[in-house]
Amino acid sequence: MSSFIDLRIVDNFYQTSSFFPMPTVCISTVNPDGSLNIGSYSLCFPYYIAGKERYAMVLECRNTSNTCSNILRTHKYALNFITDERRYFKEAVRLGFPGPSEEKMKEPLLFKMEDGLADPADKNRPQVIADAYQVFECTWASQFENADKFKVEDIDDGHPGP
Repeated sequence: MSSFIDLRIVDNFYQTSSFFPMPTVCISTVNPDGSLNIGSYSLCFPYYIAGKERYAMVLECRNTSNTCSNILRTHKYALNFITDERRYFKEAVRLGFPGPSEEKMKEPLLFKMEDGLADPADKNRPQVIADAYQVFECTWASQFENADKFKVEDIDDGHPGP
């Protein structure tokens, strides 16, 4: 059972249902081997907020990140908004360093993880941070805004090949 409450999102949800100063979000995704990946980001903002049939967020991330690769592969992720407690920021910094997921995730997590509300049976749906003050369980919507042109196979680190 989740400790979160499912809220109805309404127009201008960022004013009524959510809070967006300069957030620190820990984005949880599922790696190809089924393990958990968490990456820390601050460039995550509301995009569609009113007047549409859907709501959307914008995330700025490196195209070579584990988070980017996992989102493009599974289309599922969770935006976990953490509080400003020093210990949580230290953990966010640790999880925010680039590198192989298995290296950064081998240390025990400070955060307590739990299944989310969206679909706990979906193996592509990552767990959420129980300590977060707010979580958005998201799905990559590749059908609008030309998002379908991005594929995990096209990720390029910008360095010429051999």
